[in-house]
Amino acid sequence: RRGAVEAAAGMAETVGSALNITLHPLVVINISDHFTRAKAQGGGETVPRVFGAVLGEQTGRHVELANSFEMKVSQAGDAVALDLDYLKLRLEQYKKTFPRYDMLGWYSTAASVQPGDLEIHQQLCEVNESMLYLALDPVAALAGGRELPIIVHETEVAIVNDTPTMRLSKISYKVDSIESERIAVDHVAHILPSGDSNSSSALAQHMGGQYTAISMLSERIDVIRRYLRAVANKQVPTDHALLRQIKSLCSRLPALDSTGFREEFLQEQNNALLITYISTITKGIGAANEVVDKFNVAFDKHSRRRGIF
Repeated sequence: RRGAVEAAAGMAETVGSALNITLHPLVVINISDHFTRAKAQGGGETVPRVFGAVLGEQTGRHVELANSFEMKVSQAGDAVALDLDYLKLRLEQYKKTFPRYDMLGWYSTAASVQPGDLEIHQQLCEVNESMLYLALDPVAALAGGRELPIIVHETEVAIVNDTPTMRLSKISYKVDSIESERIAVDHVAHILPSGDSNSSSALAQHMGGQYTAISMLSERIDVIRRYLRAVANKQVPTDHALLRQIKSLCSRLPALDSTGFREEFLQEQNNALLITYISTITKGIGAANEVVDKFNVAFDKHSRRRGIF
Protein backbone atom coordinates (compact mmCIF):
# COMPACT_ATOMS: atom_id res chain seq x y z
CA ARG A 1 0.00 0.00 0.00
CA ARG A 2 2.83 2.36 0.88
CA GLY A 3 4.49 1.64 -2.51
CA ALA A 4 1.24 2.43 -4.32
CA VAL A 5 0.90 5.73 -2.47
CA GLU A 6 4.52 6.63 -3.29
CA ALA A 7 4.02 5.79 -6.95
CA ALA A 8 0.85 7.87 -7.13
CA ALA A 9 2.54 10.80 -5.40
CA GLY A 10 5.64 10.49 -7.59
CA MET A 11 3.85 10.56 -10.97
CA ALA A 12 1.73 13.20 -12.67
CA GLU A 13 -0.09 13.56 -15.96
CA THR A 14 1.58 14.97 -19.04
CA VAL A 15 2.21 18.68 -18.63
CA GLY A 16 3.70 21.39 -20.77
CA SER A 17 7.40 22.01 -20.25
CA ALA A 18 9.60 25.00 -20.90
CA LEU A 19 12.26 22.64 -22.27
CA ASN A 20 12.53 21.46 -25.87
CA ILE A 21 13.65 17.83 -25.57
CA THR A 22 15.34 16.13 -28.55
CA LEU A 23 16.03 12.40 -28.22
CA HIS A 24 18.64 10.80 -30.47
CA PRO A 25 18.32 7.19 -31.70
CA LEU A 26 21.64 6.19 -30.11
CA VAL A 27 20.07 6.50 -26.65
CA VAL A 28 17.19 4.21 -27.63
CA ILE A 29 19.59 1.66 -29.17
CA ASN A 30 21.79 1.66 -26.05
CA ILE A 31 18.83 1.10 -23.72
CA SER A 32 17.46 -1.68 -25.92
CA ASP A 33 20.88 -3.35 -26.11
CA HIS A 34 21.32 -3.09 -22.32
CA PHE A 35 17.94 -4.69 -21.69
CA THR A 36 18.48 -7.44 -24.29
CA ARG A 37 21.84 -8.43 -22.78
CA ALA A 38 20.44 -8.45 -19.24
CA LYS A 39 17.52 -10.62 -20.32
CA ALA A 40 19.80 -13.03 -22.21
CA GLN A 41 22.14 -13.35 -19.21
CA GLY A 42 19.16 -14.13 -16.99
CA GLY A 43 18.04 -16.95 -19.27
CA GLY A 44 15.08 -15.03 -20.70
CA GLU A 45 12.69 -16.34 -18.04
CA THR A 46 12.18 -13.01 -16.28
CA VAL A 47 11.96 -9.40 -17.44
CA PRO A 48 14.89 -7.60 -15.79
CA ARG A 49 15.01 -3.93 -14.98
CA VAL A 50 18.11 -2.03 -16.06
CA PHE A 51 19.38 1.44 -15.19
CA GLY A 52 21.72 3.88 -16.86
CA ALA A 53 22.80 7.48 -17.27
CA VAL A 54 21.78 9.73 -20.17
CA LEU A 55 24.27 12.24 -21.55
CA GLY A 56 23.66 15.25 -23.71
CA GLU A 57 23.99 18.96 -24.19
CA GLN A 58 21.75 21.78 -23.04
CA THR A 59 21.72 25.19 -24.68
CA GLY A 60 19.20 27.46 -23.04
CA ARG A 61 15.86 25.67 -23.17
CA HIS A 62 16.96 23.21 -25.86
CA VAL A 63 18.10 19.81 -24.55
CA GLU A 64 19.84 17.23 -26.76
CA LEU A 65 19.89 13.68 -25.34
CA ALA A 66 22.66 12.14 -27.43
CA ASN A 67 24.26 9.18 -25.60
CA SER A 68 23.96 6.90 -22.58
CA PHE A 69 25.81 4.27 -20.57
CA GLU A 70 24.97 1.67 -17.93
CA MET A 71 24.99 2.26 -14.18
CA LYS A 72 26.01 -0.24 -11.52
CA VAL A 73 23.11 -0.97 -9.17
CA SER A 74 22.25 -3.54 -6.55
CA GLN A 75 18.60 -4.54 -6.26
CA ALA A 76 16.81 -6.11 -3.32
CA GLY A 77 13.12 -6.28 -4.18
CA ASP A 78 11.92 -2.76 -5.00
CA ALA A 79 14.92 -1.18 -3.29
CA VAL A 80 17.68 -0.03 -5.64
CA ALA A 81 21.12 1.13 -4.46
CA LEU A 82 23.31 3.09 -6.88
CA ASP A 83 27.09 2.90 -7.09
CA LEU A 84 27.73 6.66 -7.19
CA ASP A 85 31.53 6.26 -7.20
CA TYR A 86 31.36 4.19 -10.39
CA LEU A 87 28.97 6.72 -11.91
CA LYS A 88 31.28 9.66 -11.19
CA LEU A 89 34.26 7.73 -12.62
CA ARG A 90 32.42 7.00 -15.87
CA LEU A 91 31.30 10.61 -16.15
CA GLU A 92 34.91 11.78 -15.80
CA GLN A 93 35.98 9.37 -18.54
CA TYR A 94 33.20 10.52 -20.88
CA LYS A 95 34.05 14.14 -20.13
CA LYS A 96 37.57 13.59 -21.47
CA THR A 97 36.22 12.22 -24.76
CA PHE A 98 33.05 14.33 -25.07
CA PRO A 99 33.76 17.58 -23.16
CA ARG A 100 30.44 19.15 -24.23
CA TYR A 101 28.30 16.32 -22.82
CA ASP A 102 26.91 16.40 -19.28
CA MET A 103 24.68 13.97 -17.42
CA LEU A 104 21.20 15.35 -18.07
CA GLY A 105 19.14 12.36 -16.94
CA TRP A 106 18.86 8.65 -16.27
CA TYR A 107 16.87 5.76 -17.71
CA SER A 108 15.27 2.53 -16.63
CA THR A 109 13.02 -0.11 -18.18
CA ALA A 110 9.54 0.28 -16.76
CA ALA A 111 6.04 0.94 -18.03
CA SER A 112 5.63 3.89 -15.67
CA VAL A 113 7.14 5.45 -12.58
CA GLN A 114 7.82 2.71 -10.04
CA PRO A 115 8.00 2.89 -6.23
CA GLY A 116 11.49 4.04 -5.33
CA ASP A 117 12.15 5.87 -8.60
CA LEU A 118 11.75 9.24 -6.92
CA GLU A 119 14.38 8.31 -4.33
CA ILE A 120 16.79 7.32 -7.12
CA HIS A 121 16.03 10.58 -8.90
CA GLN A 122 16.79 12.58 -5.77
CA GLN A 123 20.13 10.79 -5.35
CA LEU A 124 21.12 11.59 -8.91
CA CYS A 125 20.16 15.23 -8.46
CA GLU A 126 23.49 15.56 -6.67
CA VAL A 127 25.11 15.36 -10.12
CA ASN A 128 22.61 17.64 -11.87
CA GLU A 129 19.73 19.49 -10.24
CA SER A 130 17.59 19.47 -13.41
CA MET A 131 17.62 15.74 -14.03
CA LEU A 132 15.35 14.02 -16.58
CA TYR A 133 14.02 10.46 -16.31
CA LEU A 134 13.48 8.20 -19.35
CA ALA A 135 11.30 5.13 -18.91
CA LEU A 136 11.27 2.51 -21.69
CA ASP A 137 8.47 -0.07 -21.58
CA PRO A 138 10.04 -3.37 -22.77
CA VAL A 139 6.69 -5.17 -22.89
CA ALA A 140 5.24 -2.59 -25.27
CA ALA A 141 8.44 -2.65 -27.32
CA LEU A 142 8.29 -6.43 -27.74
CA ALA A 143 4.58 -6.28 -28.60
CA GLY A 144 5.33 -3.92 -31.47
CA GLY A 145 3.49 -0.80 -32.47
CA ARG A 146 4.00 2.52 -34.18
CA GLU A 147 4.50 4.53 -30.99
CA LEU A 148 7.95 4.72 -29.40
CA PRO A 149 7.53 3.13 -25.92
CA ILE A 150 9.57 5.79 -24.13
CA ILE A 151 8.24 8.34 -21.64
CA VAL A 152 10.35 11.33 -20.57
CA HIS A 153 9.77 12.84 -17.13
CA GLU A 154 10.96 15.95 -15.38
CA THR A 155 10.60 16.97 -11.74
CA GLU A 156 8.10 19.46 -10.45
CA VAL A 157 7.02 20.52 -6.99
CA ALA A 158 3.33 20.08 -6.14
CA ILE A 159 1.31 20.69 -2.99
CA VAL A 160 0.11 17.35 -1.57
CA ASN A 161 -1.77 17.53 1.77
CA ASP A 162 -0.49 21.08 2.31
CA THR A 163 3.09 19.84 1.90
CA PRO A 164 5.44 20.69 -0.99
CA THR A 165 6.19 17.37 -2.68
CA MET A 166 8.54 16.58 -5.56
CA ARG A 167 7.04 14.40 -8.25
CA LEU A 168 7.80 13.25 -11.80
CA SER A 169 5.65 14.58 -14.61
CA LYS A 170 5.54 13.44 -18.22
CA ILE A 171 6.77 15.87 -20.84
CA SER A 172 6.75 15.79 -24.63
CA TYR A 173 9.82 15.20 -26.78
CA LYS A 174 10.82 14.68 -30.39
CA VAL A 175 13.20 12.22 -32.03
CA ASP A 176 15.89 13.62 -34.30
CA SER A 177 19.11 12.29 -35.77
CA ILE A 178 22.10 13.28 -37.84
CA GLU A 179 23.04 11.64 -41.14
CA SER A 180 25.46 9.11 -39.62
CA GLU A 181 22.85 8.03 -37.07
CA ARG A 182 20.22 7.55 -39.78
CA ILE A 183 22.54 5.28 -41.77
CA ALA A 184 23.46 3.23 -38.70
CA VAL A 185 19.86 2.92 -37.50
CA ASP A 186 18.67 1.88 -40.95
CA HIS A 187 21.32 -0.85 -41.10
CA VAL A 188 20.67 -2.08 -37.53
CA ALA A 189 16.92 -2.14 -38.12
CA HIS A 190 17.34 -4.62 -40.97
CA ILE A 191 19.64 -7.06 -39.16
CA LEU A 192 17.94 -10.43 -38.74
CA PRO A 193 18.13 -12.49 -35.50
CA SER A 194 20.58 -14.84 -37.23
CA GLY A 195 22.99 -11.94 -37.69
CA ASP A 196 22.46 -11.66 -41.45
CA SER A 197 21.55 -8.30 -42.89
CA ASN A 198 18.28 -7.88 -44.69
CA SER A 199 18.70 -6.97 -48.35
CA SER A 200 16.34 -4.00 -47.93
CA SER A 201 18.94 -2.08 -45.93
CA ALA A 202 20.19 0.96 -47.85
CA LEU A 203 23.78 0.31 -46.77
CA ALA A 204 23.54 -3.38 -47.72
CA GLN A 205 22.09 -2.47 -51.13
CA HIS A 206 24.86 0.07 -51.78
CA MET A 207 27.63 -2.31 -50.76
CA GLY A 208 26.01 -5.14 -52.75
CA GLY A 209 25.89 -2.97 -55.84
CA GLN A 210 29.55 -2.00 -55.45
CA TYR A 211 30.55 -5.65 -55.01
CA THR A 212 28.59 -6.72 -58.10
CA ALA A 213 30.11 -3.97 -60.25
CA ILE A 214 33.68 -4.76 -59.16
CA SER A 215 33.10 -8.50 -59.72
CA MET A 216 31.79 -7.90 -63.25
CA LEU A 217 34.75 -5.61 -64.05
CA SER A 218 37.21 -8.23 -62.80
CA GLU A 219 35.55 -10.97 -64.88
CA ARG A 220 35.62 -8.88 -68.08
CA ILE A 221 39.26 -7.91 -67.59
CA ASP A 222 40.06 -11.59 -67.13
CA VAL A 223 38.26 -12.38 -70.43
CA ILE A 224 40.38 -9.78 -72.27
CA ARG A 225 43.61 -11.14 -70.75
CA ARG A 226 42.75 -14.72 -71.73
CA TYR A 227 41.91 -13.61 -75.29
CA LEU A 228 45.20 -11.71 -75.71
CA ARG A 229 47.14 -14.65 -74.32
CA ALA A 230 45.39 -17.00 -76.76
CA VAL A 231 46.15 -14.66 -79.70
CA ALA A 232 49.82 -14.49 -78.71
CA ASN A 233 49.99 -18.30 -78.56
CA LYS A 234 48.32 -18.64 -82.00
CA GLN A 235 45.41 -20.50 -80.40
CA VAL A 236 42.71 -18.24 -81.93
CA PRO A 237 42.72 -16.21 -85.16
CA THR A 238 43.69 -12.55 -84.93
CA ASP A 239 40.81 -10.06 -85.04
CA HIS A 240 42.35 -6.65 -85.79
CA ALA A 241 39.11 -4.75 -85.13
CA LEU A 242 38.85 -6.31 -81.68
CA LEU A 243 42.51 -5.61 -80.95
CA ARG A 244 42.01 -1.95 -81.90
CA GLN A 245 39.10 -1.73 -79.42
CA ILE A 246 41.27 -3.27 -76.69
CA LYS A 247 44.10 -0.83 -77.48
CA SER A 248 41.65 2.08 -77.38
CA LEU A 249 40.41 0.91 -74.00
CA CYS A 250 43.93 0.58 -72.63
CA SER A 251 44.86 4.02 -73.98
CA ARG A 252 42.36 5.60 -71.62
CA LEU A 253 44.19 4.35 -68.53
CA PRO A 254 47.20 6.74 -68.67
CA ALA A 255 44.71 9.63 -68.58
CA LEU A 256 44.11 8.74 -64.92
CA ASP A 257 47.81 9.06 -64.18
CA SER A 258 47.77 12.85 -64.18
CA THR A 259 49.10 15.38 -61.69
CA GLY A 260 45.62 16.28 -60.45
CA PHE A 261 44.69 12.65 -59.95
CA ARG A 262 47.90 11.90 -58.03
CA GLU A 263 47.42 14.92 -55.76
CA GLU A 264 43.79 14.06 -55.01
CA PHE A 265 44.63 10.39 -54.43
CA LEU A 266 47.52 11.30 -52.12
CA GLN A 267 45.27 13.67 -50.15
CA GLU A 268 42.63 10.96 -49.69
CA GLN A 269 45.30 8.48 -48.61
CA ASN A 270 46.78 10.95 -46.11
CA ASN A 271 43.33 11.66 -44.66
CA ALA A 272 42.66 7.94 -44.19
CA LEU A 273 46.07 7.41 -42.56
CA LEU A 274 45.52 10.44 -40.32
CA ILE A 275 42.22 9.02 -39.05
CA THR A 276 43.96 5.70 -38.36
CA TYR A 277 46.75 7.45 -36.46
CA ILE A 278 44.26 9.48 -34.41
CA SER A 279 42.31 6.35 -33.43
CA THR A 280 45.58 4.62 -32.45
CA ILE A 281 46.63 7.62 -30.35
CA THR A 282 43.20 7.70 -28.68
CA LYS A 283 43.47 4.01 -27.76
CA GLY A 284 46.96 4.60 -26.40
CA ILE A 285 45.81 7.54 -24.28
CA GLY A 286 42.92 5.45 -22.93
CA ALA A 287 45.27 2.62 -22.00
CA ALA A 288 47.65 5.10 -20.32
CA ASN A 289 44.76 6.60 -18.32
CA GLU A 290 43.75 3.14 -17.12
CA VAL A 291 47.33 2.43 -15.99
CA VAL A 292 47.52 5.76 -14.15
CA ASP A 293 44.16 5.13 -12.44
CA LYS A 294 45.25 1.66 -11.33
CA PHE A 295 48.55 3.07 -10.08
CA ASN A 296 46.76 5.78 -8.09
CA VAL A 297 44.45 3.20 -6.51
CA ALA A 298 47.37 0.94 -5.59
CA PHE A 299 49.42 3.89 -4.27
CA ASP A 300 46.50 5.10 -2.12
CA LYS A 301 46.05 1.61 -0.62
CA HIS A 302 49.81 1.39 0.06
CA SER A 303 49.76 4.81 1.75
CA ARG A 304 46.85 3.79 3.98
CA ARG A 305 48.62 0.61 5.05
CA ARG A 306 51.78 2.54 5.95
CA GLY A 307 49.70 4.99 7.91
CA ILE A 308 48.03 2.17 9.86
CA PHE A 309 51.31 0.44 10.76
